[in-house]
Amino acid sequence: MPSPDPIAVGRAVDARTDFAAALFETAREASRDVEGVTRPAWSDLDMAAARQVEAAARQLDLETSWDPAGNLLATLPGQDRSARRVLTGSHVDSVPRGGNYDGHAGVLASLTALAAFRDLGWTPPCDITAIAMHGEESVWFGTAYLGSKLACGTLPDGDLDRLRRADTGQTLAECIAGCGFDVAALRAAKPWIDASNTKAFLELHIEQGPLLIDADQPVAIPTAIRGNVRFPDAHCLGRYDHSAACPRAWRQDTALATAELISRLEAWWIEQEQAGVPDTVFTVGKLFTDAAEHAMTKVPGRMDFTLNFGGTTNDFLETSAVRIAELAAEIAARRDVRFELGGRVGSRPTPLDPGLRAALIAAAEAQGMQPQEFATVGHDTAVFAGVGIPGAMVLVRNTNGSHNPHEAMAIEDFMAGTRTMAAAIAAVAG
Repeated sequence: MPSPDPIAVGRAVDARTDFAAALFETAREASRDVEGVTRPAWSDLDMAAARQVEAAARQLDLETSWDPAGNLLATLPGQDRSARRVLTGSHVDSVPRGGNYDGHAGVLASLTALAAFRDLGWTPPCDITAIAMHGEESVWFGTAYLGSKLACGTLPDGDLDRLRRADTGQTLAECIAGCGFDVAALRAAKPWIDASNTKAFLELHIEQGPLLIDADQPVAIPTAIRGNVRFPDAHCLGRYDHSAACPRAWRQDTALATAELISRLEAWWIEQEQAGVPDTVFTVGKLFTDAAEHAMTKVPGRMDFTLNFGGTTNDFLETSAVRIAELAAEIAARRDVRFELGGRVGSRPTPLDPGLRAALIAAAEAQGMQPQEFATVGHDTAVFAGVGIPGAMVLVRNTNGSHNPHEAMAIEDFMAGTRTMAAAIAAVAG
């Protein structure tokens, strides 16, 4: 049976608008918090969201199963069950008091696409599987993409017992076991998702920035997932002095030294942009003096802060790390302070697959859209791409940013993104 054309897929997707809207509302009600929603990873709340998806998948007569890590898989069987499948989905967990669409939109887009294929009576050449994963948000265990890392076998040895949930102190293993999954079997399992059984991964996600709002466009096809270089535990050490008694030449002022470092790093960032380095970001997410010591009338002797450069090339990230070290050394010597940057962490940039991106762009254009193209932030797609599975994404316009209770994705934009992804899935599967 030939693959359905993009217009037919789009019409079938649009016919499922009420289906998708009802699932969004069911998930919202099940995990409503004082503000927004809260779905901790491997908790009753994110499991409830996954089980709602499971129930809807069964109503569609899809095959459902749970993998050893507790990720839900819903499969539309293909003509050749031994052929490599197309995988699509996202995560069900949220940040505390976050929005209802971060992650869950990708899960429901995948299920809606399979519902549309069922409505068209299409049996694809290979299996198409929607996956609802846990643990993408780093807030719960201090690191991201846990469900996809477990599935792909890239979670570091020992992390099941080392990682602890921030609010309860339970280990990752204890949380997974508490949801009814066999941790002993999980420890013994080999990677169950890899390039030998999966030929593509596609993920829909809300945009977590303002670019689609600014462009007045419903969807974008990202070019890459930014990598980053981060110093999450940096501080500047100097000396506390009386603010009125100590002249400038004798001061070891950590606030002014850190402010200069940040200002000069921002100026260097702007220079890089002007030189044509694409898709760069710079953030100082934490910046504070010691609350036990600071006062309006004291020269600050300690300043704590974080540094975070992001970009789509390894060259930019490595150059960023070198520039941080150079400026810190220069400023420290001149201002008689000491910078201790602490351990460096981060991730490598992930280019998204050109062939899949072309399929998504073609699908959008066939339905009258001109999708934007720009880099995006970290998502589960990066994990699959990291083990050799071609990956690509669709971003959907979303007002008010993300990781807050005010996410505002219009259902019309969600359907536009789902039409795009579903038509591309049909093309890739075919």
